Amino acid sequence: MRLKSKPSGVNIRSRTEKIILSVFFVVFTAYALTLVLPLVWTAYNSLKDARSYNDDPFKLPELSNLQWKNYLQIFDEEKMTVSIPTAVFNTVWRTVGSVSCGIFFSACTSYVVCKYARNHRWLNWVYVFIVTVLIIPVLGATATSYNLMHNELQIANKPELIWTTWCSGMGFGFLMQYSGWKSLSWSYAEAAFMDGASHFQVFWKVMLPMIKPVVSALFVVNFISAWGEYMDTVMYMDEWPSLGYMVYALQNQARYFGMPLYFAVIVVSMLPTLAVFIGFQETIMKNMTTGGLKG
Repeated sequence: MRLKSKPSGVNIRSRTEKIILSVFFVVFTAYALTLVLPLVWTAYNSLKDARSYNDDPFKLPELSNLQWKNYLQIFDEEKMTVSIPTAVFNTVWRTVGSVSCGIFFSACTSYVVCKYARNHRWLNWVYVFIVTVLIIPVLGATATSYNLMHNELQIANKPELIWTTWCSGMGFGFLMQYSGWKSLSWSYAEAAFMDGASHFQVFWKVMLPMIKPVVSALFVVNFISAWGEYMDTVMYMDEWPSLGYMVYALQNQARYFGMPLYFAVIVVSMLPTLAVFIGFQETIMKNMTTGGLKG
């Protein structure tokens, strides 16, 4: 009796596998809808007038009655009591500054801890310390951070000094770049040293460009996270409001100028992060998942 062989290139799944995959598909589809539907709901409610929203907030607006003027009215400082251009400016310089400083100093720290630990064993304890700090809940230090910024260091609402808090060299960026350095051979640095390069030249011109994919993906992820930040503004940068802080602060005033205008503010604040994510999603998924394996 001749047995039928499995056709090459054909993936035959069992009934159990099909059921499990179907269940996962339904679960993840439902999860995706919980993320997308609130955004869609916010977007179409931003195009209503206050009366239409109050009558039925879940009804789609009529195409002939779309209130595009809502997006113009949110720039009226007398009506909104805030300045969106100022908030955008504050968000841009703080996001670019915090992300750039964080990535650069975490690159320096992770590079030294990873590549010089062979000669200085105590650097292994630095790695253990940084990982331990990451385990500690951040919210538990909120009161201490507030007292430190306002009373001890007295740098609250001082941009010329506050940037120093972005240069810790720790956090998620340290772990991602540490894995990138781990995948690189030290022979590249040794060859550069033989040509007379200094330690910083080796780091900046030889080693760092080789983990550029990891750094670029990390920059995009941190940019998206920093753009919507508002907690630090609430604590010690309230005189320099960001878009995230503005959305947070206006939620209690929305009933005075209308919820559709408030939704328009939300849409404007999240458009840059949506654009960055859509434009760089392939970079994020590819380089963040392979960053520990490739340079």
